[in-house]
Amino acid sequence: MKVLVIGASGHIGNAIVRLLLKRKHGVTACGRRKKPPANLSGLRVHYRAGDAEAPGQFDKWVAGHDLVVDAAAPYPAGVFSPASETQGDSLVRAEMRTRRLLDAVSRHETRLAYIGSCVTLARPRTAVQQFQMKLMRIAHPYFHVKELIEARIVDASRRGIRAVIVDPTYCLGPWDLRARKYCTIPLLLGGEIPGSISQPLHVIDVRDVAAALLSALDGERYGEPILLSAYKMPTHDLYSLICEVAGVPPPRISIATEPVLAGAYLLEAMLSVAGLESPLSSGAIMISTAFDYLEPAGELEELGVKPHPLEQTIVDSIKWYRRIGYC
Repeated sequence: MKVLVIGASGHIGNAIVRLLLKRKHGVTACGRRKKPPANLSGLRVHYRAGDAEAPGQFDKWVAGHDLVVDAAAPYPAGVFSPASETQGDSLVRAEMRTRRLLDAVSRHETRLAYIGSCVTLARPRTAVQQFQMKLMRIAHPYFHVKELIEARIVDASRRGIRAVIVDPTYCLGPWDLRARKYCTIPLLLGGEIPGSISQPLHVIDVRDVAAALLSALDGERYGEPILLSAYKMPTHDLYSLICEVAGVPPPRISIATEPVLAGAYLLEAMLSVAGLESPLSSGAIMISTAFDYLEPAGELEELGVKPHPLEQTIVDSIKWYRRIGYC
């Protein structure tokens, strides 16, 4: 196949690029940066820079490809950040980008693989859980944006577009190039995370996400959002395992999720008045609480993907972060 990967330098996107190359497919890697970033260095890809949200950009990229992988769908990162948009702005922007992408995919008669978010599959069961989920959706536009994009792609699939949708949980593994302040492992190794929340996490290796996506494409699992998760464990246990593998002391404090979330939200609100960005993201904590409402159904096994051992994932992650100077 000739495959276009939008967001090829992202954590998941890069894992998909590498697996496609390993399987001898031709890859066009797209991103905003003018030059290929470090995690694409040395890979046999054709790199094309551009703004995915610019009119006509998708048509230029999509033409001549058999498959489009969208691993760069927009999401609002903050609630009170000076650079953040209102929820309405975020929804309009996401709607427009999704429509342009689907129009280009339809015109060029190619397939689409979309990397979504597990929050769209969160199913609160009790009245209290449903109320908590409603509050989070009101407080942070991330949830609405991800739900809107996925709903548009599911609808397009019903109208004939061949779209595979995967919704991974919390991803670990090599090739992450986010700013260091957003990378948990380097912060833990540097002793910069003093404590953990009691929140259970669902964890998966980015390489397993890539393998599951290609398996779903092979099986033509179109129009059906697929939850991808490999391990479930408390945040404290995950942090302790990472620190044990790295040979550093783990955070000693474990705090209930609710007061940390409330404090983080309040801190963001106060700092935004001064035009400052909070070091603690309430949005990230909100997203992690959605893990309480997930019901993994063994999708990896059904797709024929054997998860990487978690310790190996951590080892490979640490090696990568050390290679790029994060720890």
